[in-house]
Formats: sequence, C-alpha cells, structure tokens
Amino acid sequence: MTIPEAKQVFEMSVDRLRRILASTPDDRLLWSPAPSARTPLAQVVHAANSIGHIHAAMMGKRYETPTMEEADAEFLALESTITRREDALAMLDEKSEAYVRWLDELPAERLSDSVPLPFDLGEAPLEFMLMFPAWHTNDHAAQMDYIQTCYGDRSWN
Repeated sequence: MTIPEAKQVFEMSVDRLRRILASTPDDRLLWSPAPSARTPLAQVVHAANSIGHIHAAMMGKRYETPTMEEADAEFLALESTITRREDALAMLDEKSEAYVRWLDELPAERLSDSVPLPFDLGEAPLEFMLMFPAWHTNDHAAQMDYIQTCYGDRSWN
C-alpha cells in the first residue's frame, strides 16, 4: 500500500461515515438496538477517537491502556459525553485532518519502521498499519448501516 492509496481509502471511509451520519434522523442519533450496543453517534465518536489512537501508534506512541476491556470502558465513557451530531463531526474532522496532514508529510522511507501495537501485541511495520484507520472506520460505518436497518431504514447510504 502506498501512502497516496492509504490516504485515498481513508478519506473514502471517513466520507462514508459522514454520509451515513447525515442520513441518520435526529431521533435515532442516540438509539441503539440493544442496551450494550453503540448508538450511531457513539459509532462516529468511537471511530474518531480510534483514528487518533492509531495515528499516535503510527508516530511511535504506545497505547498505555493495558487491556481491551479497560480500553472499551474508556471508549464507552468518552462516547457517552458526546450527544450532539456537530460535536461528533468536529471530533471526526479533527482526528481525520491530523492523520491526513501526517500522511502528506510521511516520507516513504519510514514505511519499513516498526510501530507499537496496543495490548502488548508487539510491533508491526508502518506500511501494514497504514490501512488500519480506514479499515476500522469502515467497520463502524457498516455497523451504522446495520443499526439503520434495525429501526426500519433500508436505504443504501
């Protein structure tokens, strides 16, 4: 994966997330199909927050939370504090723009550098990690699509 390709796929995933959120009615922003499921708004906040954490790892910063369970609790706590579409989008824009700026300045020679993975999973080459923000964002966009079908919206976003 080249840096320009990673950037293009990432921007497409963020656009997809924004498009789905735009088609989510206000009365469904904080709705979820089950008590433990994320709401559409929480999906966006989670994706944005994760972009920031993945980006930090790519810059060499190890994610400090030791377990997935603790990380999930931290994510859920943050997600519960954002209840407005505008605030979720602002966070998504901030994290996405920082990552894209970094990609624009990233020298190709760095792609072979090893970067830390979370939860004591070791390290991975930066080139492999380039797609993680896009993949993760697309996964949450797909979850938002599914949530919409749960409340009866079967349109293709």
